[in-house]
Amino acid sequence: MRKLIIVTGTMLIVGFFFVDAFGWGSNTHRFINRVSVYHLPGNMQLFIQDSSYFATHAPDADSRKVSSDTSMFAESPKHYLDIDEYPNFHNLPRDFDTLIALYGWQRVKDNGTLPWATLWCLDSLTHQLTRGAWAQAYLTASDLGHYVGDAHQPLHATNNYDGGLTGNNGIHSRYESTMLSSTYFLSQLRITPESVVYVPNKRDFIFEYIYHSNGLVDSIMHSDTYAKTQSGGQYNATYYNTLWARTGGLTLDQMQLGTKALASFWYTAWVDAGLITTGVEPVAPTVASDFRLDQNYPNPFNPSTTISYALPVAGTVFLNVYSLDGRQVASVVHETQSAGRHTVRFDASHLASGTYFYRLHMGSFSQTRKFLVVK
Repeated sequence: MRKLIIVTGTMLIVGFFFVDAFGWGSNTHRFINRVSVYHLPGNMQLFIQDSSYFATHAPDADSRKVSSDTSMFAESPKHYLDIDEYPNFHNLPRDFDTLIALYGWQRVKDNGTLPWATLWCLDSLTHQLTRGAWAQAYLTASDLGHYVGDAHQPLHATNNYDGGLTGNNGIHSRYESTMLSSTYFLSQLRITPESVVYVPNKRDFIFEYIYHSNGLVDSIMHSDTYAKTQSGGQYNATYYNTLWARTGGLTLDQMQLGTKALASFWYTAWVDAGLITTGVEPVAPTVASDFRLDQNYPNPFNPSTTISYALPVAGTVFLNVYSLDGRQVASVVHETQSAGRHTVRFDASHLASGTYFYRLHMGSFSQTRKFLVVK
């Protein structure tokens, strides 16, 4: 539950609350909103031509945060989900009312309402497009970009959002704001245009990418710890260069996944509003909930374990293993596979004892889980 807040990259304690001034940092949010249009099909030219507008209004949602607003639908909780604060969080109920019934509205609000805020925003966008309220729709599309962007910032998907639980205090602003500032690596952000997908199950789609973000938290914490050892505990150029070297890959991956998710939501609202032109068919649905990576068995293990997963469609599949500092240590699968269930045996004889995470990736979908090698 969040009790302190970052204000423009510094810690400002105000009673028991903090104000998270920017999600990824305003410039990164602008980048996400601006380049997401590159994924859109040509029949959405009315969106494509207004990328600069979406970029300009990308930080708007942050400006609406008011620390004194303690209502369930306040703006501040809409920007994060401390999902791992809940017990058995990988099986967390995804229905908002059910979650409140189980844990109470105060705990749900304190842990963040990001998934449902995204759904509410998407629903508003669809209705605005349906009735031709373009001025409202463009503002809502910008807000949607902010929420999708926040969900792809791993530290917006964990109770350890500022590293206080692991001795990484202050990592939130170091990672999302300073490292991705014009002084350091903002200019390194880039994406590759892909084809959007229609999202039929919006809520599951959101939760899948939040779970993926949560799976990256340990990598950021370990990278921060390592960077401090290289800089002598100073937050200088050596520190940030090392932090980027360790987290740049996963950060660029999150940019790619986040921009495609946003473009897919824009496209989905466009389709649901009936704005697809005659003769243009929506992209074949790929249901996020059908793309599933199972927990390996046995776990912990030595030296081998079985990993199973399900694919909703055929495609090129990547199954890789990473150390906690984000380095790829094994490539398990890299091939084109058919839709359906697949099982692979992974031998960890070459790995030292410890915790690792394994990531399944195909197209716009990815999922990450952890396993423990014990020797």
